Amino acid sequence: LGLYHYDVQLCGGMALHEGKLAEMSTGEGKTLVATLPLYLRSLSGKSAHLVTVNDYLARRDAEGLAPLYDFLGLKVGVVQATSTTEERREAYARDVTYVTNNELGFDYLRDHLAFESSELTVTGARPELSFAIVDEADSILIDEARTPLIISAPAEDDTAVLQSKYTAATEAVNYLKRGKDYEVDNKARRTVLTDQGYTTLCDLLGVSDLYAGDTKWAVFVNPALNAKECYIRDRDYIVNERGEVVIVDEFTGRVMEGRRWNGGLHQAMEAKENCKVQPEQQTAASITYQSLFLLYDTLAGMTGTAVTEAQEFSATFPGLDVVQIPTAKPVKRKDLPDEVFATKLAKFRAILRRVAEYYSNQRPVLVGTTTVEDSALISELLDNEGIPHRVLNAKPEVAERESEIIAQAGRLGAVTIATNMAGRGTDILLGGNAALFAKIYAKQILSPLLGLEHPQLKIDYPAPIPEQAAQDLERISKEFVVPSLFAVGEEPTRVAKLTAIDEFIATAAARAGRTQDKNKDDIALIFGLAMRQVEDAFLHVTQAEKQQVIELGGLVVMGTERHESRRIDLQLRGRSGRQGDPGESIFAISLEDKMFNVFGADKLGQLRGAFEFAGDLDEPLSSNLLTKSLTTIQEKVENFYRDIRGNLFKYDKIIDAQRRRFYLRRQNVLRASRPELEQLATQYCVDTARDVLANATIALGGPKAINSGIELIQAATSQLQLLFPMAASTLDARIAEFITTQAGGSSFNLGQVEDLLVAATTDAVNHQLKQIDAKDHQDEDLAASVVRFLILREFDRNWKAHIQDLELLRDAIGFQSFSQKDPYQEWTVQSNEAFNRLSANIYRFAAISFLTLDPERNLVQSTQPPPPLVRPVEAAQILQEEEEAQLQTASSTVTTNARHSNADAPNRATRRAKKSTKSRRRK
Repeated sequence: LGLYHYDVQLCGGMALHEGKLAEMSTGEGKTLVATLPLYLRSLSGKSAHLVTVNDYLARRDAEGLAPLYDFLGLKVGVVQATSTTEERREAYARDVTYVTNNELGFDYLRDHLAFESSELTVTGARPELSFAIVDEADSILIDEARTPLIISAPAEDDTAVLQSKYTAATEAVNYLKRGKDYEVDNKARRTVLTDQGYTTLCDLLGVSDLYAGDTKWAVFVNPALNAKECYIRDRDYIVNERGEVVIVDEFTGRVMEGRRWNGGLHQAMEAKENCKVQPEQQTAASITYQSLFLLYDTLAGMTGTAVTEAQEFSATFPGLDVVQIPTAKPVKRKDLPDEVFATKLAKFRAILRRVAEYYSNQRPVLVGTTTVEDSALISELLDNEGIPHRVLNAKPEVAERESEIIAQAGRLGAVTIATNMAGRGTDILLGGNAALFAKIYAKQILSPLLGLEHPQLKIDYPAPIPEQAAQDLERISKEFVVPSLFAVGEEPTRVAKLTAIDEFIATAAARAGRTQDKNKDDIALIFGLAMRQVEDAFLHVTQAEKQQVIELGGLVVMGTERHESRRIDLQLRGRSGRQGDPGESIFAISLEDKMFNVFGADKLGQLRGAFEFAGDLDEPLSSNLLTKSLTTIQEKVENFYRDIRGNLFKYDKIIDAQRRRFYLRRQNVLRASRPELEQLATQYCVDTARDVLANATIALGGPKAINSGIELIQAATSQLQLLFPMAASTLDARIAEFITTQAGGSSFNLGQVEDLLVAATTDAVNHQLKQIDAKDHQDEDLAASVVRFLILREFDRNWKAHIQDLELLRDAIGFQSFSQKDPYQEWTVQSNEAFNRLSANIYRFAAISFLTLDPERNLVQSTQPPPPLVRPVEAAQILQEEEEAQLQTASSTVTTNARHSNADAPNRATRRAKKSTKSRRRK
């Protein structure tokens, strides 16, 4: 690669290898540092993952470092949002894998919804999650930790009905007035109806109660009111060209394709923007980032800002201590005091004056905004002044050209507007990035040859393109590169074409940089050498411009608003002054900014008084009181969100423990052999038969009330035959044989009846397996596939219902405090009880599904619900009656033991499931 590790980078690599969080400033080479522990950890043969924040960085790093890994004898894989299941499985099977946090989380969840082992990706070839480095760890582990990853499926709702209801609710809340009909809590992002507002809505919707009737209007009204007041277009979301509401990541400024708000909020947003209302989603699987990364044996991280959250990192992820790595060169950036204005208008005027001054001096400036709306406003103001500039924000057509905009941000006279931290991960080089310019030019040549129109973004190349190099690139692209990218007859998508181009250019650039490559027939090498000529032509100009920019004082970073976290502000400042370069940063803020309105209301009066005393609202203030106030507000915001994350993690620990146990059981079923599946099916059916017997005993009034064994057999058998239609004939035959051997007697005990039903059910299971095998005309094991499918289906159905139950429980658990109970303690007890019910329901419904299946007619639906759990009180009553019967007759001893087994059947089934799981694990 032509690079080498500095001493400070070696220190960073050591920290990562030991599972620490390395704080390294922007431009210190975190990408190269990560190769050290990734190589060392991959030697064990276990998984080594590099987790980053977006597809561009994952692909760039994997492709750029591929020659290094290849030289070391390692294979590197990369997972993208567009990757197929096969591509994902292959990428995770490689020695080192680059993947985004979103794709990793969703792949993990999808693996635990799979029905075939061939569908597994991240837990496929390397099922153990061994080692991971999280790039931009503060963004992933802190900022995005508030929202869990969710895989959902559309609920069975009528889209037309939903559209009309959400539209009616939206129109109704538009009549309401803030402060009169409802109050807004900006900090919690929610609204509360007043009594007058509630009455007004009831009149508008023609109902007497929003919470009663067939249509519970509160379900539609509350999200509609929140959408109206708490979520702003071009800040919290955008409406794309397809008329879809797309969420904007508040931390990175990027759009979050495929992500939706839950609780009806996204539907309310669609109605607010007159878009098509999509059906409500039902959660099928979910996990938080904390729970996901705690699955790794060793977790490491790297970022530019972590010290302010060091305590939270070590508390959430034991052992993940923050280690500050010094910079290779001293930081020369000047961080100027904040300028505070009374109004946003005054603030934007001041920003415009400053940008105009910098532009007139040809000093590059980066303006960081927090919303798409602000970036558009500043862009319009600059247009009016005739100042050329580039905008990088959440809009997809702009974000796709992220690297091209960042490549030019450090040039003489460059003015760049970037929403939030969009573009993080790509360094801004003073004078411009010659290597990146060369890659952009190569992409502009290849794109039209593959039928792609390059976006209309003006690229001001630093120097004219060398004529010979341009001709070589054109000729090689037409004759060799384009024909080799795809197979003959293949019809790749636009995304596939872009990916192929990026991969080839990265490979070509890497090979051209390796002096030992001398293969004159290597197309990538020849292409890369031509690119190198273009880069060299650019480099002379960019180096000269770099010296001029340094003399002017370096890149200026201007923040238009303080973020809720000091870390984000530091990240924005860090865009300037990389690797010892000079630079400058300043924040211009106003009392009308979101942070003041939401969290600093108590300080606003003092600050407004200061402006009135000064007498000029257009002039900024700067004082010790102001600095102290800003620090206090940011600390309050950080503590507020830290408490939210801590509370989320506290409650999720219970769900995480359940999720781990549940997914382990499900994976054991997925990977089980034919004998193990037969044993599991038999166990499920037998345990269900025992439950039926216990319930039949209770229905007859208990052991003392049963007049004869035949009465109990008939009651239990009739219920069992309704649940297990395919076992009916087997049960009849077994019972007839049993009664014949007993010579018509009725004195047999409960234990004998249980043995009878167990034997009959076992015979029925074996007979059902033989029937399925008889239909198998292919090489695959049809019976094993059927059993596996039926069991996994019940796992997923019941887990989905369990998640919904926990969501409802979580929403209501806070009310326990009114009865002087600890909500968390009640959550722990009730969620564990729900998990026990989940385990019992899985084996019952799986048993019913299996012995309801008719191989000849495909499927016969059972008309009976599964037997209910034997409640502990009823079980205790049975035991007490059995003990009394034992005193009356010695022969009742066996009966007592048998009835105890029946009463404990659900718990015993759970224990047996655990035992079966452990035995399979040992195998």
